[in-house]
Amino acid sequence: MAPYFKPLDTASEVTFERYYLAANFTSGVGYGAQAVLYLICTHYLWGQRKARRNNKFMLAYITLLFLISTVVQVAWAHRTQLVFIEHRDFPGGPWAYYKVSDGEAPGIVSRSAGMVLMFLSDILMVWRCWVVWYSVSRRAAYAVAFLPALILAALLATFVPCSLMIHPNTPFAGAHTTAWVISWYTLMLSVNVLATGFILTRLIMHRLAMRTIASPHAGEFTSLISMLIESAAFYSMVGVGYLIVTGVRSPVREPFMDAMISMQQISAYLIIARLAHGRGWQTDTASVPSKLVFLSHASTPDAQAGDEEEVSGNLKAAGGTAE
Repeated sequence: MAPYFKPLDTASEVTFERYYLAANFTSGVGYGAQAVLYLICTHYLWGQRKARRNNKFMLAYITLLFLISTVVQVAWAHRTQLVFIEHRDFPGGPWAYYKVSDGEAPGIVSRSAGMVLMFLSDILMVWRCWVVWYSVSRRAAYAVAFLPALILAALLATFVPCSLMIHPNTPFAGAHTTAWVISWYTLMLSVNVLATGFILTRLIMHRLAMRTIASPHAGEFTSLISMLIESAAFYSMVGVGYLIVTGVRSPVREPFMDAMISMQQISAYLIIARLAHGRGWQTDTASVPSKLVFLSHASTPDAQAGDEEEVSGNLKAAGGTAE
C-alpha cells in the first residue's frame, strides 16, 4: 500500500478544494446536457426555419447561449489546471491560490460570462411570462412582466460595477464585495422566481378551466412536467438552494453555483425544445378553445351551438380570452 502524504493545508481548506473539484465535475455534466439539448433544438429549429418566422431568432439565441457556455467551461478548465497543476506549490495550497487568482484572465472570463448567461436566460423567462399571460389580456401580460423586467433593467445597469467587484485587482473591490455580489445574484434569481410563480399561476388557472370543459388536450400544457418545464421551476429550486448554502458559508456553494448556472441553461433549452416541437405555450394558446373537439362530436346544429356557448362561457370565466 502506498504511503499517505497528508496535505499541509488545513482541514477547512482541503474541504473547499474537494468541493471545488466537485464543482468542475458538476459543470462538465451540465455542459454535456446543454450540448445534447442544443443539438436537439437546432435540429428542429433549422428544419422548420421557413415555416415559423421566429425560429431563426431562437436558433441565434440558443447558439449564443451555447457559445458563452463553452467559453465558461474552457475558462473553468484552464483555471482548474492553474490551481492544481501549474501552481500546486503555492503557499497555502491550491485553495489559497484560487482565492487570490480571481483577478487573472480565467477567473474574470468565467465569472463575467456566467453572469451574462444568467442575464440572457432571465430575459427568456420574462418574455415567457409575458406570453403566458397574454391570453388573459394584454394589460395583464404587461402587468405581471413589469416587476421582473424592472429588476432585470436594474441588474443590467449595475452589471459592469458588480462584475468588476468580484475581481480583487480592481478599484471596485472592497470589504463589502461578497455582500454586493450575493445581493446581485439574489436579485437575478428573484427575476426567475417571480416569473416562475406567475407562469405557474397562469398554468394552474388554465388547468382548472380545462377541467370544467373536460378537454382531452388539457395535459398538453398543464401536466406536472409541462408546468415545471414552462416555468423553469427546476432552476428556481436549485437557485434557492444556492442562496441558502451561500448564506451559511458552506463549501457546498461551489458545486451549487455551477449546478445553478447549468440548470438555468438547461431550463431555457427545454422551453425552446417545446416551442420547436409546437407544444410550447403561445400568446393565443388559451384563446383557441378545444370547442372544435366538442363540435366535431356534436350530431346536430343545436348540439353544436350549445357546446360552443358552454365552452366559450367557461373560457371567459377563467380569463382565457385575450383583449
